Amino acid sequence: MTENMTNEILICECENVEHQLVFRYFTDEDVVYMSVHLCKMPFWRRLWHGVKYIFGHSSRYGDFDEFIFNREDADKLEEIVSHMKGE
Repeated sequence: MTENMTNEILICECENVEHQLVFRYFTDEDVVYMSVHLCKMPFWRRLWHGVKYIFGHSSRYGDFDEFIFNREDADKLEEIVSHMKGE
């Protein structure tokens, strides 16, 4: 890891490590990169989603999962937002 890069990892309140957000940013850039872990689905459910995709079906709501923020993560989020604002 480079010296001017900051990593923040937030894990969902449910404590499932599959529900995590990873924020990365460089101190000399005003961009924040966020990686979202996508939960695995059972084979048949993925196959069903794939078949629907092939035939052009898409939900108007999209595919979602959830992330519940902890109170302890507020300081990390404030730091990320402050970086984005250039403070």
